[in-house]
Amino acid sequence: MIIILYVFIGLAWALAYYLLEKDKGEREPTSALWAAFGFGVLSLIPTGIFEFLLVPTEALDDTVTASTGVTLYSAAMIGVIEEVCKFLPLAFFIYKKRYFNEHTDGIIYFALAGLGFGLPENIMYTLQYGGEAFARIFMTPFFHSATTALVGYALVRAKLHKTSLWYVVVAMLAAIAIHGMYDFGLMSGIPMLVLGSLGLTGAMSVYIFVIGVHAKKVDQKHGLSVVGINAFCRSCGYPNPKRYLYCSHCGKHA
Repeated sequence: MIIILYVFIGLAWALAYYLLEKDKGEREPTSALWAAFGFGVLSLIPTGIFEFLLVPTEALDDTVTASTGVTLYSAAMIGVIEEVCKFLPLAFFIYKKRYFNEHTDGIIYFALAGLGFGLPENIMYTLQYGGEAFARIFMTPFFHSATTALVGYALVRAKLHKTSLWYVVVAMLAAIAIHGMYDFGLMSGIPMLVLGSLGLTGAMSVYIFVIGVHAKKVDQKHGLSVVGINAFCRSCGYPNPKRYLYCSHCGKHA
C-alpha cells in the first residue's frame, strides 16, 4: 500500500514538474502555484458535503446493486459537483491576477488544482481499499487535472482574447460530460463500460500533454513565451519589454 501511495505522489510531482518546466514565459509566483494546489485540496470539503446530500448512498455502496437510473443520476451529479467545486473557487481567485496572463497558465494552475483534488482522493481510496487501489494508478493518474485544465484553458483564452465566457460554460459542460461518463462506466460494473472508462481516462491523460503543447505554441505566437527575443527572459523570467537581446536582470540571452 505504501508503494501505491508513493507512485501516486510521484506521478503528481512528475506532472507538475513537466508543466512548469515547459512554461518558458514569465515565471509563476511560487505562492500562487501552492494556492492553486491548495484550492484543489480544499475543494474536497464542499464536494463531500454536496455528494453526501445529493448522491444516493446505494450508488456509492459496492455491496448494493443500484438501478440504471440511480447510477446514471449519481454519475451525472458527481460530475457536476466535482468539476464545479474544483474549478470555481480558483477561477474567482485567479482570473484578475496579473500573473494569470499566458495560455499555459490556464493549464498549469488548473491542472495543479486537479492534482490537489485527485491526490488526497486517491490516497483516501488507497487507505480504504488497499491493493485494490492499484488499478487507479493506471486509470486516474491525471484525470482530475485534465478535466479541470480543459475549463481553465477556456477561461484564460476568454481573458486574453476578451471573448465571451460562454466558451467557459461549454468547456465546463464538456468536462462534466466526460467525468459523468467515466463514473457511469465504473459504477455500472459492466465490463465493456469499465473498459470504456479506462480508455477515457487514458485519452484525458494524453490530452493534458497535448493541450499543454498547444498552449505553449499559442503563447509563442503572441509573444508570451520564448521565441527569438522574448517579452520575458527564458532563463530567469524577468520582464524584457524592450525585447533586448540579453536580459538586463541576469545577463543571459533573452
